[in-house]
Amino acid sequence: MTVDVVMPSAFTVDDLWHVPVPVARRAGRAAPDAQRALAAILERIEVPTVLRDDGRLTFFPHDPADVAAIRAAQSAARAVHAHLLALLHRQPVP
Repeated sequence: MTVDVVMPSAFTVDDLWHVPVPVARRAGRAAPDAQRALAAILERIEVPTVLRDDGRLTFFPHDPADVAAIRAAQSAARAVHAHLLALLHRQPVP
C-alpha cells in the first residue's frame, strides 16, 4: 500500500505568543490585553509543544491539519503584534 501523505515532522518557531518587554513598557494598558489574546491563540493549538530555553517553541504535529492550525495561530499572533505596534505608532511622543 502506498501512502501519498507525508507526515509532518517536528519544527521550531520563534515565540510569537509573548509581548516583548520593551513593547509592553511602551504599550501600557494595551499590553496585558495583547498578552491575553496571544495566550488564548497559543492555548487553542492542540499540538504537543516544548518551550525552548531561548524562547522558541517546538511543535510536534501529527498530521497536516496540525500544521495548518500552527500556521494559522502564527498568523493570528502576528496580527496581534501588528495591531499593538500600530497603537504605539499612533500615540503621541511625550
